[in-house]
Amino acid sequence: MMKKKYLALSVILLLALFLNPMAQPQPTEAKSSQRPQQQQVTAYDLISAMNVLRMSIGNNGLIMDDTINAVAQTTAQIMADQNLSWHIGNVGGRIQAAGYGAGQRIFATENFAMGINLSIDQIMVMWNDPDHMLPATNPHYCHVGAGVATASNGFTYYVLQAAYIAGQPCEGRPPGNPGDPGTGQPVIPGVVTPVELAEMDENGIYTHLVMPGQSFWAIAVAYQVTIKDILAWNNLTESYKLQIGDKLIILSPKAKAYVPPPKLGEVEVSSPAADGSITHVVKPYENLSKIAEAYGVTVKRITELNGIKETTPLGIGWELLIVPSNHTPTPTERPLTPIEMLTPAADGKYYHIVREGQNLNWIADYYGVNLADLLAWNNLKETSVIYPGDKLLLNVTPPPTITPTFTPVTPSPTATITPTATNTLIPSATPIQTLAESSEVREVNGTGVGKILLPVFAGIAVIVAITLFLRYRRGQKREE
Repeated sequence: MMKKKYLALSVILLLALFLNPMAQPQPTEAKSSQRPQQQQVTAYDLISAMNVLRMSIGNNGLIMDDTINAVAQTTAQIMADQNLSWHIGNVGGRIQAAGYGAGQRIFATENFAMGINLSIDQIMVMWNDPDHMLPATNPHYCHVGAGVATASNGFTYYVLQAAYIAGQPCEGRPPGNPGDPGTGQPVIPGVVTPVELAEMDENGIYTHLVMPGQSFWAIAVAYQVTIKDILAWNNLTESYKLQIGDKLIILSPKAKAYVPPPKLGEVEVSSPAADGSITHVVKPYENLSKIAEAYGVTVKRITELNGIKETTPLGIGWELLIVPSNHTPTPTERPLTPIEMLTPAADGKYYHIVREGQNLNWIADYYGVNLADLLAWNNLKETSVIYPGDKLLLNVTPPPTITPTFTPVTPSPTATITPTATNTLIPSATPIQTLAESSEVREVNGTGVGKILLPVFAGIAVIVAITLFLRYRRGQKREE
């Protein structure tokens, strides 16, 4: 009998242990994907990048200073500890209080950026505006320091400070800095070639030849444009690595009639000739399919017009006829004349409101009427003076304008799309980490299978427990 008791209790205990984890599915830990992280940007990187930019536009490099370095590092740490998204303020006062300048009047500026795993290029792009470029563009700045600190939320703060002492020449060790003066040389990696403006052509366009040590931000500052402008004008992506010898198109404020070059493999459509014909000149990486798609025609039509086959390999420089000369160009709509643009007033008549700089002769010529008629309609003389705001009667009948008629189109039934709420990404100065669906997510979703099998296993366990319990009771009664 004792064995049966132990057997029944064991079954009930196993049932309880089985149902407890199944009733509340345990969350599955998502396995961290092994993503290679780029090397962390250091304070040295910030200083050297700013000096590359500074020397690219012809200024002397900034000299690293121990005092400013300490203040910049403290600033970065405070901002990281408090998760700040704004400057602490009074950078000059904080640098001077630390001993820089030995009590003399100083000037200072501060840049900061924040983000997760930022590259030096991303940081310099954030600083690509006149205020943040002061450490590079202002020749008076002499000393520099930088600091980097990471907050508990994963954001890294990058701080760069530059300063100079009023009326003092730039020296390796400023007054009040007890540290080792070192060499007094600026921190500059490699060779830097100052950016010299290229000669502007007759259309107001520069063609800049990239030299050693030059970067997108250095070129952008020299030409007073933005990096985004340079990328757009040259059809380059943000990930493009600038190469020595690259030729960059840069537009001046006077630039006109410029069309960016087509992207690699993109077909540049030709304009119709005077007789309406269109001829395309084959360029590298183009084929019949791409050319036909660009002009909105079929490959068969191109082959028929040019006496070639679809399998014929195209040669660079070939001239392909796309539209023959008997093609009738689409007529352009004639602009309305000043009289046709008139609208009647409340009395049904037409008037002209005199504006600054207009006179009676100009108004008569503008509407194509005789000056004598204009004077007669308004009881005026040739010596009459008119003023801005005067209303002059125009006793004319505007010719009827052609009103285009449209053939009604019966709309075809389309599926109704119900809008659903979506998460809108808001651009910010710091990159946002995005989570892509991975095997871990699918693994967590797999718990739905457990929800389906849970009632089945639970039912079987209950039936087994009840059966054993009944056998146990029957055994007890027999023994009694």
